[in-house]
Amino acid sequence: MKINYESYLKYLPGIFLIFCSFVVLKVKAPINRVLKKIFLKDRKISKAERLILELSSILNYILSVFFLHFGLLQFNLSPIWKNAVNIGAYTLYIGFATLAVLKIIDIFIEFLSERTKKTVPVSEIPLVETYFSMISKIVKIFVVFVSSIILLDKLGFNVTSLITSLGVGSLAVGLAAQDTIKNFISGILLVTDRQFRIGDRVYIKDIDVDGYVYDIGLRTTRIITISGNNLIIVPNSKLTEGVIENALYPDMKFKDSVKIGVEYGSDIELVKKLLLEAITTTDGVLKEPPPSVFFIDFGDSALIFQAFYYVKKKDIAYGVKSKINEKINKLFAENGINIPFPCQTNYFPEGVKIKIDKE
Repeated sequence: MKINYESYLKYLPGIFLIFCSFVVLKVKAPINRVLKKIFLKDRKISKAERLILELSSILNYILSVFFLHFGLLQFNLSPIWKNAVNIGAYTLYIGFATLAVLKIIDIFIEFLSERTKKTVPVSEIPLVETYFSMISKIVKIFVVFVSSIILLDKLGFNVTSLITSLGVGSLAVGLAAQDTIKNFISGILLVTDRQFRIGDRVYIKDIDVDGYVYDIGLRTTRIITISGNNLIIVPNSKLTEGVIENALYPDMKFKDSVKIGVEYGSDIELVKKLLLEAITTTDGVLKEPPPSVFFIDFGDSALIFQAFYYVKKKDIAYGVKSKINEKINKLFAENGINIPFPCQTNYFPEGVKIKIDKE
């Protein structure tokens, strides 16, 4: 029996290309290790080097798909299977190309952000991060949209009629997704109006949330709470319509106070001196603006004083106040200043008759 080797030899190019596809995938990890070893000679990977690492992995996948695609086409496939292979390959090409563009955008936006940070005051750096974070998200959405149009065109859809249909149906979509659109517009307004930045500590009065801004998205804002370190997701429209207290912008300084009562008859000037001493000798209290003490009221059982001072930021306010209270308690004890218990004196103009029954 004579074997016809020529019928098998025609499949060798296809088998070889498929084999190359798997080889390319296998060498991805060693190539990345070699590149990292080269880049880490100065113990730091630059943005350009990080981009090369990201793109090298994507290029590996594209080459692998390329070899697999043309390897499969070397076989005598039916028109249906040939079309399916082409569609699958084009989808992967566009997907990996889109991923590469998104990586380039990430690096480029980060480069612009770092460059801009060097030209602005320190207090404006979080605002720069917020701006570029929003720009990055909008550009990425645009890139994904364009990629989707290109893919649909490759798949045989009439893109022109599709876009026209989307235009006609935009009113219905707008009505159905009005909350999403409202939140999207609110997200842009949050950034442009400078209400807060990523990293700011905010208190949202309407929903009683106090925490740090973790991220400002196109639809929602993520806040990490102070009390439980939990992630709260708030629709942007709630923030643009609500009342927000920002503890870090435009000025990080936080004004705090200590209110205390001393017994009647105490030396007022000595009390004010001791309160100032307790505050000015406590770490964390700012010298400018200087602390101040006021005798503000005659209480029911005490003379009421209130001292005002500034700390660097709200985060340390509780710790600083605790130290101040400890020093006040110590200084008052050393100088004979008493903090009275609440008491009440009753006067009877006509006196009080007491009747004692004798047994």
